[in-house]
Amino acid sequence: MKTKIHIISIQEGYLTIISKQLELIFGDKAIVSKLVVKDLDGDSISSEDIVVLSRSILMGVIRPFIPKECKMIIAHREVNIANTKRLIDLPAGQKLLVVNDTLENAQETLDSLKNIFFTHMYYLDDENNPDQAIPADIDYIVTPGEMEFVPNRYSNVIDIGDRLLSYGTVWAIAEALEAGFTHEQLVNRYVKSQVSLAESVSASFALEQDSHATNATLSPEEIQFINRKIEEHGFLKESIRILGIYAEGKAQLKTFGRVKLKKLLEAHDIYLSEQQIRLRLEVLQELELLNARQGRSGTTITTLGECYLQAENSIQS
Repeated sequence: MKTKIHIISIQEGYLTIISKQLELIFGDKAIVSKLVVKDLDGDSISSEDIVVLSRSILMGVIRPFIPKECKMIIAHREVNIANTKRLIDLPAGQKLLVVNDTLENAQETLDSLKNIFFTHMYYLDDENNPDQAIPADIDYIVTPGEMEFVPNRYSNVIDIGDRLLSYGTVWAIAEALEAGFTHEQLVNRYVKSQVSLAESVSASFALEQDSHATNATLSPEEIQFINRKIEEHGFLKESIRILGIYAEGKAQLKTFGRVKLKKLLEAHDIYLSEQQIRLRLEVLQELELLNARQGRSGTTITTLGECYLQAENSIQS
């Protein structure tokens, strides 16, 4: 009987990409299962299974549903080399601005690129680091499949596609699986997954995102899950007000960052530090209620966020 490998994340798009990668690598040795955090229950995972978590922050949420004997691995992602031909062809010394959906993901992407393409200079659009000025003569914008977050003023963009599980993470899964892979065998399968996903994932992921956006409905259980997750990091009322502010901004075709948000919250007698605001935005981003955009590009509420906000307002009224 094949071992089950469960991938757990809040984002369905992440699960779609990573599950395909693991099927390409371990499909003959294991059954790959996708689990959204909100769907977890006591029967989802058995003690013989392997669990791959998209982020360590989920550990506290999912721990009650995971048997103590279960092997758990925190996933790390790397740039998909099979998508980087344009970078390979660039002459040395290029100035590259890295753009992703969040600053944390952008930094991870930058670190990965810098390790591989070490002949270039890299920059982030980080509003919290004013000392790092972005040169006016940036050569290229580099983004891992997050074109919507690229500022409109830039046109010379290189999209390197979605990041995949790092080889280190794949090796950790192989060891937990105890399938007897050598490094050489696993490298061959890993490269195969990179090449396959370089061509196939973007279209199917876009279709799934469109479907998810147009069918954004929430059950009472899903609303309760979101509320519990929000309340782990602050008062629910504050986060609902944040979503309301961004909903008003979206209606006026406006985006804004944390500094502007802080002032708008104070107008509603809610006083939070910049660190508190950053934490709340990160949680709302993890729950897919906000697109907490990198740097000065601003933040917007998602379709799911609008659906949740409408449900909460109906309950309170």
